[in-house]
Amino acid sequence: MNDNAASFFPPSSPWPARLRAVFEVLMMSGVVSNFLASFAIASIFGKDSLKLPGAGAPLLVSLLLLDAAITFLILWLLMSTHQETLAGMGLRRSHWKTNVILGLVTVPLFFIIGGVVTVVFQIFFPQYVLEKNPLTDAIRTPVHLALFLIAAIIAGGVKEELQRAFILRRFHRRLGGSAVGLVVWSLAFGAGHYVQGVQGVVAATIFGFVFGALYLMRGNLVAPITAHAVYDAAAVLLYWFVLKND
Repeated sequence: MNDNAASFFPPSSPWPARLRAVFEVLMMSGVVSNFLASFAIASIFGKDSLKLPGAGAPLLVSLLLLDAAITFLILWLLMSTHQETLAGMGLRRSHWKTNVILGLVTVPLFFIIGGVVTVVFQIFFPQYVLEKNPLTDAIRTPVHLALFLIAAIIAGGVKEELQRAFILRRFHRRLGGSAVGLVVWSLAFGAGHYVQGVQGVVAATIFGFVFGALYLMRGNLVAPITAHAVYDAAAVLLYWFVLKND
């Protein structure tokens, strides 16, 4: 496995380097970007404007895209200090067709995982079954649908996979290896979907693990970005055309 994919057993690092890596992981974790984005939206539209349920689709999409923009800025700043590039992180054109195809053929797997998780919760944990997704439930018009599709691609497919790749590489180099990073960030990624309930957290944790494993196996971001963006967009379309009227 090359450096772009990251080795599972990196050399040990001195403590100052590890502390810096922890700081950079926290900066890219979404805590800072979400706080700043939420603060900006709340300052303009009121502190209760983003409360779920009830928050409107335009405000939710604005939050997601502003969060993504701040994350991209933080990523650029951190990578600039290390003279890193997106190509070095795995966003390369080489073999892009193969990686796009791999990403596309992986999409059904996520629907299968989601279906299995739903069935397991319905049988064993009915009290935690997700009746409605508070995010997609905000989609009321075709304009809302278009906005959420944009957010699905940019904030989901692109932002979250760049975020994941950066964090996995920091674990690879300084914080115990890719395997540790894959487990830790998959759990954190799942926890970040708490607004979708326990069922949503479990499904997102598994999704995050698969996305991360796909990146580590390929050493290329095209496949996980494609899979994530297409799955999120397909889930939004499925809600609009099928589930919304059930």
